Amino acid sequence: MVAELSIVALVLLGVVGLLVGSFLNVVIVRMPDGQSIVSPPSRCPECETPIRPQDNIPVVSWLLLRGRCRSCGNPIPAGYPLVELANAVLWVLAGLRFGASWTLVPMLVLFSTLLAQSVIDLELYRLLDKITFPVLGVSVALVAVVSVVEGDPDRIGLAVIGGLAYCLFLGIPAFLMPRGMGLGDVKLALLLGLFLGWIHPLLIMFSLILSCLLGIVVGVGVLVARRGKSQPFPFGPWLALGCILAILFSQPLLDIYFADPPSYLRGPGTF
Repeated sequence: MVAELSIVALVLLGVVGLLVGSFLNVVIVRMPDGQSIVSPPSRCPECETPIRPQDNIPVVSWLLLRGRCRSCGNPIPAGYPLVELANAVLWVLAGLRFGASWTLVPMLVLFSTLLAQSVIDLELYRLLDKITFPVLGVSVALVAVVSVVEGDPDRIGLAVIGGLAYCLFLGIPAFLMPRGMGLGDVKLALLLGLFLGWIHPLLIMFSLILSCLLGIVVGVGVLVARRGKSQPFPFGPWLALGCILAILFSQPLLDIYFADPPSYLRGPGTF
């Protein structure tokens, strides 16, 4: 059984998650346009005044400034603090699920990546290869190292098979119906399948079912809100959310099929 994280450790994880969420905002805004995520420093998108350090504290500064730029008074989109909060919540949930284990590290990378890609896809109907592939390379290395450190190197093969299987599974309908699914979703499936297969290949099925259900429910709701007007609908965010839910709830999902699942499936949390 993996040891639980203390309350202090979870709070620290949430705080670091907020800071990483602030960096994700930079990624979301700049990378689609090919801008550097390192320079120039953060600035107001309207008046381009550099943001002071005291005005760049995740969530807190946005609240103190009442959602407006200190220099020009223009509104700062609520999406900024929401991304920061979402990343912090995802990190804390990952901490509750995986506890004080090395598995937590690659999971944090995955969750933050999926959050950034989901927001980009919702805004621009795009999933960026320049995010997916570098993170995929880093993830393969992390998965391999953690598997060896935790004494279960066989999981490396399951991870690779999972990534290829999920990619192929989505690639076939994308090839047959290119208007129904973009290649960005297929490439993202490599990353999703890597992690799902790493935990257990069966989770790929659960993840896809959850993604389809979420996509259908949200899609119908959007269609009703638009009064039947057909517009592009991104599937990437629901693939990402289905994957996250399948991972967080992997223990009860797999307990349905296994009376005595492997020890690495048993996290310290209540998921």
